[in-house]
Amino acid sequence: MSEKYKELLEQYDVKVLSTFRSRGTFQCETEQGLALLKEYHGSLQKLALEYEWKEKLANAGFLTTDRYFLTKEESLVTYDRYRTPFVLKHYFKGRECDCRNLSDVAASCRNLAFLHKVSSSIEEIPFENLKTETTSHLFERKNRELRSIRKFIGKVRGKNDFELLYMDCFDSFYKEASHALADLLKAEADLADTDCGMCHGAYHYHNVLILPDYSVATVNFESLCYQPYLLDLYLFLRKTLEKNHYDYAFFEAGISGYSIYRHLTEKDFLFLYLLFLYPEKFWKISNQYYNHRKSWIPPRTLEKLQKILAQNEERHSFLKQFADFLRTLNINLL
Repeated sequence: MSEKYKELLEQYDVKVLSTFRSRGTFQCETEQGLALLKEYHGSLQKLALEYEWKEKLANAGFLTTDRYFLTKEESLVTYDRYRTPFVLKHYFKGRECDCRNLSDVAASCRNLAFLHKVSSSIEEIPFENLKTETTSHLFERKNRELRSIRKFIGKVRGKNDFELLYMDCFDSFYKEASHALADLLKAEADLADTDCGMCHGAYHYHNVLILPDYSVATVNFESLCYQPYLLDLYLFLRKTLEKNHYDYAFFEAGISGYSIYRHLTEKDFLFLYLLFLYPEKFWKISNQYYNHRKSWIPPRTLEKLQKILAQNEERHSFLKQFADFLRTLNINLL
C-alpha cells in the first residue's frame, strides 16, 4: 500500500486486512467487509444528504447500498496532502448487472421496486424543496433546446458530416418530440397523481451489482433526487432496451420484476409509454454536440447519430408493441 493511501485509511477507525486495485479504484478488505476508497468530486452538502438518505434506507430495511464510513473525527471526507477529498464506502463482491441477461434485468428491476417501496415508507425526506419539474415542462425545455440547436447548425458554414446528417434527420425526430409533448399534455391531468419520492436518479446497469448469492446491491447515489419513481424505471429500461435492439422481452422482464414489490397501474403504463415516445437519445446527442467545442467534432459523435438513426426503426417497433399492450388494458392513447 502506498504511503498516501495508508495515511488516508488511518483517518478511519477501521482495521484493514488487505488492499488491492480494481478497475481504477482502491479497494480494501476490512473487518467490516469490502470497502472502496475514492476521490470525491461533488459538493459536501450533497454528500451529507446522500449519507443521511442511505442511513435512513438502511434503518428502514434497504441495506445493500454503498454507505459511507465516518472518520475518527466524524467527518465524511478526509484529505490527502494536496487537499484532495476522499471518501471511504462500503462495497460489495459482485459484478455489474448484465443488461443482456433477462434474469439480471428482472432482478435489477425487482431491486429498484424494493428501493422505491422502502423510500416511500420514510416520512422524513432530507430535501428542503420538494418541488419537481413536471414531465411536460421537461419535454418543453428539451424541445426549445432542439430548436435552438437546429437554428445554430443552420447558420454554420461549411458543415461537417455530423452537422449535415443532423440537418437531414432533424425534422423527423423533432416531429416525434412534438408528438410526445402533445400527447403528454393531453394526458397530464390524469397523470397528476403519479407517485413521487426520493429516487436514485442514475439507476442503470453500471450502478447495479449482482452478488454471488444473486441478491442485488445498489451503488453510486450521487444523482439522488426527488421525482416520479417511474423515471428511475424508465431510465433503466431505456438503456437496457438500447443494448438489446429494443427486444420487447427485456421490457417484459423488467416490468415483471418491478411488479413484485410495486403494482403498476394503467396510468403508470401510460406514463411509461409517453416517456418512451420522446426521442431521448436524439435530444441527448444534440445536447452533447451543442455543449462541446465546435471546432472539432469527435468521430464518435457522428457514429452515435448514425446508430440512433439505425435503431429508430427498432424503437418504433417496440413502441407499437407497447401501444398494443396498452390497448389490452383499455387505455386510450389519444
